[in-house]
Amino acid sequence: MRQIIAIGGGGFSMEPENLLLDKYILAQVKNNLPKVCFVPTASGDQTNYIERFYKAFKTLPCQPSQHQQMS
Repeated sequence: MRQIIAIGGGGFSMEPENLLLDKYILAQVKNNLPKVCFVPTASGDQTNYIERFYKAFKTLPCQPSQHQQMS
């Protein structure tokens, strides 16, 4: 069964030193190296927010990426 887990805050964005929520989400996947995609808001996100995403998820067993918005 495929699933999409979306969060609108918490995890790496609120507590970068506490990745419990992020680890829980990754634990729901049977894949040993799941893909995790950062989807920015329509108005764009600050660069440091995206950098925090990569900093957190590069320490976890996954493949982080980000959705590139079209202009």
